[in-house]
Amino acid sequence: MKTAGVVVTYNRKEELVKNIKAILSQSYVVDRYYIIDNHGSDNTEKLLQEEGILDNKVIEYVYLKENIGGAGGFYTGLKMAYEDGYDYICLMDDDGRPADDKMMEFLVKRAEELHSANELLLLNSLVCGPADILSFGLNGGIKTKQIAAEREKDNLIVGTINPFNGTLVSKELVEKIGYPNKDFFIKGDEQDYYYRALKANAFVATVFDSNYYHPVLECKSFKIFGKVKKGSTEAPWKEYYRARNFTYMFKRDGEPIKYVRQNVRQILIAIKYSPKKMQTIKMILKGWRDGVSGRLGPTVKP
Repeated sequence: MKTAGVVVTYNRKEELVKNIKAILSQSYVVDRYYIIDNHGSDNTEKLLQEEGILDNKVIEYVYLKENIGGAGGFYTGLKMAYEDGYDYICLMDDDGRPADDKMMEFLVKRAEELHSANELLLLNSLVCGPADILSFGLNGGIKTKQIAAEREKDNLIVGTINPFNGTLVSKELVEKIGYPNKDFFIKGDEQDYYYRALKANAFVATVFDSNYYHPVLECKSFKIFGKVKKGSTEAPWKEYYRARNFTYMFKRDGEPIKYVRQNVRQILIAIKYSPKKMQTIKMILKGWRDGVSGRLGPTVKP
């Protein structure tokens, strides 16, 4: 059995170095680690050379000719690892890293135990922030490690993950559903891969004792229909891709009410919190329209 890792990076060289050093310090070290540099401009390669990282035979550094977004980066990395014959591929972003030296060992061990029952595997580490808080939370109101401990059964929380944050994919699943949709550019490609895995009857679960660190997502509180909700708003061009890609996904899956709710929510958050309210709202509406029509690709630039 051969295992690879993939990390996609863009202008976060210091965080990337922390990620790589954590991966190389694991009790179970991957056979190959693909670093996909999305045409960054912060001299990432120079720092990796200075740190001696590029001298390690496990490392394969790939500098892309253009920025093809996170979706394109994960498409490229997963495709390379799959075509190179790896049995399991672990996907990570550059602003997270293993929380301890056992993350990969526990993740791969669990995959091997489950593989005979279902070859289609999408397993995730538990994505933790500081203290007891989960970085993104999991479906079913699982927001802390304590709640996760109450919900896990046989060290698994089945059906819910935080994809592309310490996410192990079996080669059989890649054969079945392919690669992340590179035409998403940014936003939602990881959720799309998760939904496609569920549709393919893959075994999807969070492995409780495999821990991955990621900063906690900052959310704002707002009221909608009398209920307090939480969410975040980003630059207008990023909100375009969020609206477009999730609209595209939910329309494809026959769930229009979901993209209506999400887009209305993002508009309300923008009205209350965005410093560029009108520009953000226009971008959300444009993304909504393009998602319905299926217009994908890098259509809006920063």
